[in-house]
Amino acid sequence: MPERYRGPVAQHRRIVAAIMVATVSTVYPGFLIGALTVQVSDEFSVTEATYGWGLGGFFLAATAGSAVFGRLVQRVGPRRQILTGLVVTLAMNLYIALLAGGWWQLVGALAVAGFVNASNQTAVNLALTQAKIPRLGLAIALKQSGMPMASMISGLMVPAVALTVGWRWAYGLGAALAVVAIIGVLRYIDPLRPARRQARLGPVSGRRDLLMAAVLGGCLSFAAGSLNAWIVSSGVDAGLGEGTAGLMLSLGAASGIALRVFAGTRLDLMTLRPFLVAGLMVLAGAVGVALLTVRSPGIHMIATLLAFAGGWVWPVFTNYGIVRTNAATAGAATGVTQMGVYIGVFLAPLVTGWLIEQYGYGTMWSVVVVMILVGSTLALWVRNRF
Repeated sequence: MPERYRGPVAQHRRIVAAIMVATVSTVYPGFLIGALTVQVSDEFSVTEATYGWGLGGFFLAATAGSAVFGRLVQRVGPRRQILTGLVVTLAMNLYIALLAGGWWQLVGALAVAGFVNASNQTAVNLALTQAKIPRLGLAIALKQSGMPMASMISGLMVPAVALTVGWRWAYGLGAALAVVAIIGVLRYIDPLRPARRQARLGPVSGRRDLLMAAVLGGCLSFAAGSLNAWIVSSGVDAGLGEGTAGLMLSLGAASGIALRVFAGTRLDLMTLRPFLVAGLMVLAGAVGVALLTVRSPGIHMIATLLAFAGGWVWPVFTNYGIVRTNAATAGAATGVTQMGVYIGVFLAPLVTGWLIEQYGYGTMWSVVVVMILVGSTLALWVRNRF
């Protein structure tokens, strides 16, 4: 194994940092379109239900690529697959910023970005296990913080960019972020190619267990996707200003990041089953989402923080359980489980957008609470499998 992967703590930190930036970069286009709901829908004159295709298309394409890329990375190695995904992400950000002249052109670009996001997510999981990092739990938590970090940055783009120089500049900044990620991967992720024998191995966990993990991930990601998709427009509907609502998205995501990192500091020493902890923690998020049904600006702000804090920590525990159980084939295993996550995030804006149009935000958030409770129940059911 190359010396870099056996290097001191400082080198391991650089590897994790490069993986974090790559994770943020490829998922950023999908999260950003949720934060820009008000501005983009105004420009293209689309309803909430139609807008859901912009939000969902990214993750539908990711679903299509997840299992395929999970198997592919076991053969080509993580570095090559991550770099390919980042280059395509860079191109799609630039296309949206400079060329996309219609709503469905934007949806198409987001679908391409979502497809390569799946390639990146499976590759970074394998890169972490290959790096032989002593504190794998903390490394996974930091990597998983990339998703709420992308959401936090997206929320900041509303007052800082969308309401000042225009929403397209936010995608231009996404292109710059992709360039930074490419540089980091080239410098710190070694061009390893797994052995042929290892490439043919399937995940250690049974396919039924992985599919169950995918289903519960779909339920919980439905809730997480709904929060990212509509928390800004829901806040505006409840009486908050556009800039304030965008900042609340950022603050909510920041609380999710803080708790994910804190969870990571405990994971490697934890004796409780990861899926047990995940199933219990999301119940706090359910309380926050339930409070979002109250259409009051003050309550909406408090509920946003609680919903994100409790509802966005679970992937740290579930991914840790899956990767730890399937260390040599983390790409293939998470390729299966991530399909459920992507399906949940894909369906979230479509279903919730229709619910908002027909019944309003209160009813929509009530449905999200039910999905959290179902996901929590399933996580507790399979807690001994990972």
